[in-house]
Amino acid sequence: MRVIPATAATCLVVIALAAAQAPSTGPAPAARPGAIGFMHAIHSTNDIEKTLAFYQAVFGLGGQVRPFASSGPQILTDSPGATLRVAMAPLRGAFNFELTEFGNIQRQMNRRPAIADPGAPMMKIVVRDLDSVVAAARKVDAPIVTRSGAPVTVATSLGSARSIVFRDPDGYFVQAIQGTPAAAAPEGAVVGAIMGLTVRDMDGTLKYWNGLLGLDLRAEPGFSTDAAMLDLLGLPAGASYRMAGGVIPGSTARIEMIEVKGVARTPFDLRVTDAMACGIALRVARIREVLTAIKASGGRVLSRNGELVEWSETVRNVFVKDPNGFNLELVGSADPAQ
Repeated sequence: MRVIPATAATCLVVIALAAAQAPSTGPAPAARPGAIGFMHAIHSTNDIEKTLAFYQAVFGLGGQVRPFASSGPQILTDSPGATLRVAMAPLRGAFNFELTEFGNIQRQMNRRPAIADPGAPMMKIVVRDLDSVVAAARKVDAPIVTRSGAPVTVATSLGSARSIVFRDPDGYFVQAIQGTPAAAAPEGAVVGAIMGLTVRDMDGTLKYWNGLLGLDLRAEPGFSTDAAMLDLLGLPAGASYRMAGGVIPGSTARIEMIEVKGVARTPFDLRVTDAMACGIALRVARIREVLTAIKASGGRVLSRNGELVEWSETVRNVFVKDPNGFNLELVGSADPAQ
């Protein structure tokens, strides 16, 4: 929803959306429609205290569960009467991870995707000491997805690295990756993070993300059957995969996508209020034009009446679905020129 850290949500959103000071040589050119920043990742939980305790125990994350004024989220998610509690857990060196729990509304519970299901999310967390993270995950009985049950060395966007995949208490996929912290990296288990997403069709997905949202995600030319990667993801021999990735404009946040073939796939497509529903919040320029383009392409809009929500005098936002059922909260300015 609408928090950046777990404090003074609306004020910070407004600050984050404030325009940069114009250069002395004249006004800055208007940004083209599309993403201009990454706000946070979103994970709706079955039990927010239990899920937050998991991330605190395994990764040493901070965060505190707080009630959130629900009038705005009710319109934003088209869920009249729903209540909301939120915990914002900073992933150091990357972005914030927002855990939510909706109440006073019928929710789909315990829907756990397979790793190949279109719409399945994965939080890829880069850690200082993988072995200690794995030990902590085993201590809290996190289900291990990796077939061999132990870290394997695979190619990542950080280079060749040891990695393992397990699930959190809600069934959300978590990939822990051994990283090398930068010299100025803060203390703590986490030194970075990447948002992951399984897609149905890579070419169609990139047409949406690159064409409508203004990203520049690059896909591998073909499918691979690398045995170590199949082991990591818990996929059988005979499966194949293709990946794409890139950085969200206006940020250092990276998103990576994977398309899997050779196994059964079931779309993972939940309402924002359902337990295990996931997504990300993006800042966008010229949000009205972006929303119009999404509608013209046949894209789904989730917010009430399919329209922008007047979050404040200066902020407009809306929830939409990407082609895989992944939830996207778009946040922009009330000024149509911004």
